[in-house]
Amino acid sequence: MSEPEISLRERILETSRKFLFSDGYSSLSMRKIAKEIGVSATSIYLYFENKDHLIHTLIEESVEELSTSIEQSVEGVEDTIKRFEAIIWSYIRFAQHNPEKYQIIYMVHSDRMARYPKEKFRKARRGYALLESVIMDGIKEGLMELDKPMIAAYTIWAQLHGVVSVVFNQRLDSRIDRDEFIEESVEQIMQGFLIRITTT
Repeated sequence: MSEPEISLRERILETSRKFLFSDGYSSLSMRKIAKEIGVSATSIYLYFENKDHLIHTLIEESVEELSTSIEQSVEGVEDTIKRFEAIIWSYIRFAQHNPEKYQIIYMVHSDRMARYPKEKFRKARRGYALLESVIMDGIKEGLMELDKPMIAAYTIWAQLHGVVSVVFNQRLDSRIDRDEFIEESVEQIMQGFLIRITTT
């Protein structure tokens, strides 16, 4: 019994992800992917119009998995601070457990490929849109004091990406334990947005 047709698409994506991660955008070609899989380049064009369409698909699937992971992390969680923490840790853990998928979201500069469709950008906002809604809840409950929740959410997104990038790019000082760095960074990011409540 032959493999289902859908499996070839998945093999193309998996092989493309591997090459993109190891060799970069410039070295990726349909011919190279086809040779690795053992099919003709024409077979790849049955699924993807060109290289940029293929990479857009990789980015879109990675973003979808990240967004789904974040949404699942807060299912059934009512406490606002716990939701806030769950979203942040979900982002970090997705990156840790899926380094190739995570880095593909950010590694290809827009000037090197066709413009990413606007409707896909809207889908990519799901994760930090959820974070924004949690921040808005935090403001209503007096847990946070912020004027612009959207900017706050995007700032946290950028800070998390910075933490992950330091680890992935091996820029962390060798004297610092990686797990301790991540935990301390997450704690400082959270505390930077929460109102400090002192008890007497």
